[in-house]
Amino acid sequence: MKKFGVFFTVFCAASLLSAAQNPRFDQGARFEAAGQYEKALGEYRAILSAEPHNANAFYAAGSVRFKMKDYKGAIANYQLAYKYAPKMNEAYEGAAKAYEKLGDKTKAAAERQKNPNAKAAKEETKSTNASAKSAGSDLLAKARAAFDAKDYKTACSAAREVLAKDPGNPGAYYYAGAGRYELGEFDKAEYNLKRSFEYAELGFNAHYYLALIYKKQGKADLEKAELEAYVKFSKNESAVAKARTRIAELSGKSNSEVVKTETPAAPVESAPATEKSLEEVKPVEAKAEPAPQPVEVKNPPAPKKPMSPMEQANEAYRQGDYASALSQYQELQKKFRDENTRAYLLFQIGNVYRSRRDFRSAVSKFRELVELYPSSEWSVEAQRAWEDAVWQEKNAKELRSAR
Repeated sequence: MKKFGVFFTVFCAASLLSAAQNPRFDQGARFEAAGQYEKALGEYRAILSAEPHNANAFYAAGSVRFKMKDYKGAIANYQLAYKYAPKMNEAYEGAAKAYEKLGDKTKAAAERQKNPNAKAAKEETKSTNASAKSAGSDLLAKARAAFDAKDYKTACSAAREVLAKDPGNPGAYYYAGAGRYELGEFDKAEYNLKRSFEYAELGFNAHYYLALIYKKQGKADLEKAELEAYVKFSKNESAVAKARTRIAELSGKSNSEVVKTETPAAPVESAPATEKSLEEVKPVEAKAEPAPQPVEVKNPPAPKKPMSPMEQANEAYRQGDYASALSQYQELQKKFRDENTRAYLLFQIGNVYRSRRDFRSAVSKFRELVELYPSSEWSVEAQRAWEDAVWQEKNAKELRSAR
């Protein structure tokens, strides 16, 4: 355990920290997923106005500009990202890909050569990726089979094993998130689903699961953003029609408007098994003879359900009320006995201390999690956060002067 730092990059940990500390990262990601790129850039600019050396914000802005095909702007942002985080491999690669889009292979190669970790990364990738991916592939197939069989606990367990062998695997995050949604563990499902968008096969479904979570929480704006992202990526016409109906309801459109503009001409007969939850949204049926002057009917917002103690603690943490969040997490430790929930609570307590810049206490909690629950998926995240807390403590003076 003492040598865990060799295997994890500072960038991954810093990204996790930034998202946990600053809600603008989450909001920017939602805008980006919905194709609202200027709004996403606005969120990252706001972060940089307060933290002008925030490498993660520069990297995120570069990624948005890449999607906007503003490759020169993307390069500028990626270069600023690795200026302030020299070990950020993704920033070098992002700049290289942007140069390739501009047709300049020489500069693309130069960007990759700048990366101080390039040689080590290639050697490590060759020696570890083959075995990790092989083992991860078998376990991911196990997770999918268990999920399809509605054995959600086994699906989550297999997904955790994948993440232990192949950290960051989006497919594992998808089945962990979807499985936890089905088990009613919505906070943990949200955490996993947000990390599964890159899963080529079913990552787009994560947007719909997130929409359902936000619907249950009464967060209409977030529900709508996730539905819009789902509609953009899904090819299932029937499921998309239902999602569009719900978007129209959230936008306050009348039923006649929904029928006129949103119902596809030839919907497929049924959604795939992984999209069964779309049935929770009821489509609107067209009337043969609509009234000459239809009255716009706005659905009142669904009443918010009382938050569970865990949701209350997480909300306090998101709002920056760290004292309240810490107290609530500690109380929840007395209530829960299952290993995965206790690991999650230790992870969140460590994050609270880290957000308060009490890095020694944060490291203590992350270490406790890793030592007590090494097979938990939270152990993987804790190792990254542990290294980041150590790095932040060592560079605390420089970070303060950069503000």
